[in-house]
Amino acid sequence: MTIQSTSTKRVVIQENIPAAAVDGLSKAIQRYYIAPNMQFIEPASFRQVDSQGTVELFWKFKLHEIGATVPLAVSLSISQLAVELRFDALDVNNIQQVRLSSRVIDDVQSIVWQYMQNTKLSTLYFVIGGHEEHSEAPGQQNSLLRSILKRLFRGNTANVFLTFLFLSFVLFFIIGIYTVFVMIVFQLIYLAFSDKIAMSMGSVHPTAEKPLVTIVSVRSDKETLKSLSTSGKKILPEIRDEVMKSIETPITVSERLSVKTTVLQILSKHGVHANMNDIEIKTRNVYAIVQRVSDRFHRAPPQIVIANSLVSNAAATGISTNRSSIMITAGSLEDLSEEELEAVIGHELGHIKGHDPIILFAVTSFEFIGRFYIWYPLFIFQPILYFIVAFGGIFAVGKVLETRADTESAITLGNPQSLATALTSIGMRQFYHEKYSPMAKLLDWFQFDPHPPIYFRITRLANFPRNGQSIKHTLLVSIRDCIVGFISSFG
Repeated sequence: MTIQSTSTKRVVIQENIPAAAVDGLSKAIQRYYIAPNMQFIEPASFRQVDSQGTVELFWKFKLHEIGATVPLAVSLSISQLAVELRFDALDVNNIQQVRLSSRVIDDVQSIVWQYMQNTKLSTLYFVIGGHEEHSEAPGQQNSLLRSILKRLFRGNTANVFLTFLFLSFVLFFIIGIYTVFVMIVFQLIYLAFSDKIAMSMGSVHPTAEKPLVTIVSVRSDKETLKSLSTSGKKILPEIRDEVMKSIETPITVSERLSVKTTVLQILSKHGVHANMNDIEIKTRNVYAIVQRVSDRFHRAPPQIVIANSLVSNAAATGISTNRSSIMITAGSLEDLSEEELEAVIGHELGHIKGHDPIILFAVTSFEFIGRFYIWYPLFIFQPILYFIVAFGGIFAVGKVLETRADTESAITLGNPQSLATALTSIGMRQFYHEKYSPMAKLLDWFQFDPHPPIYFRITRLANFPRNGQSIKHTLLVSIRDCIVGFISSFG
């Protein structure tokens, strides 16, 4: 006799949804998930219930597997509080039901992530620091240098050294063998001032005296943004200045309504149409978070810069604890929870602790010297092959260093699951693709990307040993795990 074990399974897909996005998310789920799967849903089982700012969707799957019918009742609640999936009467002994529920979770999560990312593309972000002059807005005039730096630091420090490596190939055809000396000098100069260079990526620099950062996001539309892109060079700086002057941090809960009203009036004055639900305000004590993580690493907090970017990301660089800096994007401050943000910062401090910029300098310098004094014939007669091997080698080193930084964060903070959920949030599109495309799991190891496949990082963190504190040689463990992960991708 088989004992049926049923339960209700609840999964929170995402928390803190903008009020204006509740209805849009409901429509997106129906258009991109319910409609394409109607053939697998019981007739008349789908219904929608709207109640006080919450939209609830109900449907029941009925898949016909070989020799069996797999039913699954699904409820989806969408509110400002959260997007939550519920599976009633889920039979935990029914493998088909469990697999189907997992696929539903991944599918809905992917759609929610994509919708929120598209929403960001039509959102204006005002990043407000402790001083009026230390703030940024969409109209902030970025120099060419700052734009280039933001692109280079978008992944990690490895991108900078890979850029040096690429330039060395170009420079070789201009100055020949002297390239090796020029590039090493350039890299040394960058390495010495990397912390200062990173700090120039934004105007908002949280400190112990001014630790708070406020993100004011205004949901707009593509037509408005298109208009601002052509005529906003004069309008946006004025809006920015007025918004900065009207807001003093910290903003209490009782003050948010009046602040939103003020922002609406400023936007309306300049012809930008929005309503109260289009404005979100979030204040984070960034310095306190960085200091808390730094204390766990037994290091002084690095310098901090906030980049006005909608992408959730962070990057760190520096030659020592006292000469280091960390960049955190506005997207991270808006999207990540306290624990997830700590885990991401811990990852970046893992790079600093491991002296990764110095390692990358040594590796690329070795390539420069070896190219002209050791394997010069290969470079001359097979330049394309050499180019692929050289870049592949640097990317392989980058993948190991990224894995070690994950390990350092997991061990030091003791919360690998938070880093796993942060990576899921940051790389949902890639994770979803890799999870349901076996070939992608293999091919992504060969990508010219200093990061390992995200499925590998998330799975590794989710299965991180409870006694992670006993790991002494994080670099050796990371090398081993990368090799094992790469080999297992063939299966």
